[in-house]
Amino acid sequence: MQVTQGLQKLTQRLIIVKGDDRLSHEAQHNATMLMNILLRSSLSSRQVLEIHRLTEEAFNWLCGEIETRFQQAQVQAGEMIGALAAQSLGEPATQMTLNTFHYAGVSAKNVTLGVRRLKEIINVSKKPKTSSLTVYLTGQATNNAEQCKQVLCRLEHCTLRKVTANTTIYYDPDPQETVISEDQEWVNTYYEMLDQDIMNISQWLLRIELDRKRMADKILSMEQISEKICQGFGGCLNVIFNDDNAEKLVLRIGTVDQTKSSMTDESEDTTRMDDDTFLRCLKSSMLSDLALQGIEAISKVYMVNPKADESKKRIQTSENGEIERIADWL
Repeated sequence: MQVTQGLQKLTQRLIIVKGDDRLSHEAQHNATMLMNILLRSSLSSRQVLEIHRLTEEAFNWLCGEIETRFQQAQVQAGEMIGALAAQSLGEPATQMTLNTFHYAGVSAKNVTLGVRRLKEIINVSKKPKTSSLTVYLTGQATNNAEQCKQVLCRLEHCTLRKVTANTTIYYDPDPQETVISEDQEWVNTYYEMLDQDIMNISQWLLRIELDRKRMADKILSMEQISEKICQGFGGCLNVIFNDDNAEKLVLRIGTVDQTKSSMTDESEDTTRMDDDTFLRCLKSSMLSDLALQGIEAISKVYMVNPKADESKKRIQTSENGEIERIADWL
């Protein structure tokens, strides 16, 4: 009852058209109808008690603040509100700056601001250029940066190109005696432990060197990348890799001949050229199209701990009934 009576008294004090005649009352009703609807929907008894949890003192202060702001917002008849509105909208739009997020070397978040963003809002654009979304985490990830980083890696789309440092195609006729001296030791160890017929492996080799810092940032392992390559291209490729703790992370990819037959020297030269061309096409396709993890539509994800930004803090009610703002990882 106190909330209802307080709202009734507040709406009676919000006067725009003064007068006691019928036309003045009708004009006053039409002028404040939307404001009254907003007040009654936002400050209903249930919302005030259960959601906002306002005390009597807080509710009275809120009503007084609404009345003060309402009186300050009124303008005199004949005021050039068009010029004021244009100035109020245009001046802040020219001073909008980029929101910068820093974490693990991330420089700046690319967002559309200023006049271009206002045009998207006014025109109700169905495809905004740089759409963004804030995701609130649950569980232990809210307070643990490492678990939050794992969630980030599962969401952000990552292709093989993003973790690749260098790619080279070699002619390597004998896999066990490779022409690449850096790979000699671990390649010999690999083929000694693995019982596999190496005669069907192509003499052309695609060597991919991965960036260790990017691999660590994306929380990827050599085994995961090898499995993704085998899943994407089937059994026509032979993929071997060194240990994750090696000085250089290397993938060696070669084609596997499904049918083994005797060929002349001339046909061997033709086959080598075909394998070379195939590996070049494979390299271009693999780097761009092979998805290692993440969702394709999400190109970039940032970790933020909003210690200074109050609007992004999580709101919860404590055991004492107080409303608290907690800075969790987003």
